[in-house]
Amino acid sequence: MLETILGCLKWAAVGFVVAFALMKLFEASHIHDDIPKPAFKIRQTKRATFVLSTFAAMLSALVWLLVQKLD
Repeated sequence: MLETILGCLKWAAVGFVVAFALMKLFEASHIHDDIPKPAFKIRQTKRATFVLSTFAAMLSALVWLLVQKLD
C-alpha cells in the first residue's frame, strides 16, 4: 500500500514538473517586449499555469495507478 502511494506521488510530481516547465517555455516563447502585459493578465497566466500543472499531476498519478492495477 505504501509503495502504491509513493508511486502515485512520484508520478504526480513528474507530471507537475513536466507540465509546468512546458507551459513556462510556451509562455516565454510568446513574450513581446514592445507590447506590455497588464498585471491582471500576468496573475491570470500564473494561476492558469499552476492549475493546469496540478491537473496534469493528478492525471499522471491516476494513469500510473491504473497501470499498476492492470498488472
